[in-house]
Amino acid sequence: MDQLQTSQPQDRSFDPTRRKILLFGAGGVLAASMAAAGGPAYAQEKAPGTGNVRRRLDRAIADLESAHGVTIGIAAGRRGQTSYAYRGGDTFPMCSLFKTLAVARLLRDHAYDDEFWKRRILFRDDQIVENSIICAADEDRDMSVEELADAALRFSDNTAGNLLLEVIGGPMQIGAYARSFGARSTRLDRWEPELNEALPGDLRDTSTPSDIHKLYEALLLGDALSALGQARLRGWMLRNTTAGKRLGAVVPPGAELADKTGAGDYGVVNDAGVVWPDAGPPLTLAVMTRTDDPDAVNNNAVVARVGQLVFAELL
Repeated sequence: MDQLQTSQPQDRSFDPTRRKILLFGAGGVLAASMAAAGGPAYAQEKAPGTGNVRRRLDRAIADLESAHGVTIGIAAGRRGQTSYAYRGGDTFPMCSLFKTLAVARLLRDHAYDDEFWKRRILFRDDQIVENSIICAADEDRDMSVEELADAALRFSDNTAGNLLLEVIGGPMQIGAYARSFGARSTRLDRWEPELNEALPGDLRDTSTPSDIHKLYEALLLGDALSALGQARLRGWMLRNTTAGKRLGAVVPPGAELADKTGAGDYGVVNDAGVVWPDAGPPLTLAVMTRTDDPDAVNNNAVVARVGQLVFAELL
């Protein structure tokens, strides 16, 4: 889910070239997000300082946690290495990050099967759950697997997520698929919207930043999928419409972001994906947050600030 108690409205605009996001730089969305998080703009982030990258990032993230009452987990690095992690092995509610794995699971087996993606999935009114702007708008209640994948990845449509889970055999298949990559701390136990409950200490429907980093890197950059499967997954995630207040707000000019967001109760906000900079190899980044406060709002600006700090040091 991606629309619970948001402290800022979700960005639902869609630009196929993503240039509206990429060209904001230190203005527009970025300025608003950073003002909310109390941080400087991207261009100021490379100010000289003492200590190594890890110490600088540790200190900055700890300050963010203290200032906003949120627990933050991060795993970031280029292919084959995690160059930075902060609470990387801690568990966090996964929320809608599972949708990338559900679609990837289908792409693994059906990337070249055009008839599979055209297959129609019928659903009833009583199957439509909250935060399902695409499925709810479909008057016929009849969508193809491809349309459901598009709705789940680009708009984080919760009903589409549930319908895709049905196709792969249920929530437990997400954990099984994750374990095939060695990601043993990732599990999905429930359906939308219950999986976003995010009760502190509850291990259901959780993952770790290190697991998500490993999984997203394998799917978007590695050999976990066929060439066509990976291209299709990238195509959907490069055109994600829900990241405009999170990592999408702070992607450096000229870079491109393929990501998936998530949000839940207790102020959970997540964003994970791959950034292709204007020069140099791509960077995979997973940011996950949680609180112990049932009344906490979803603070998008904290995730944006984390992305800004990491991009400034590692891109």
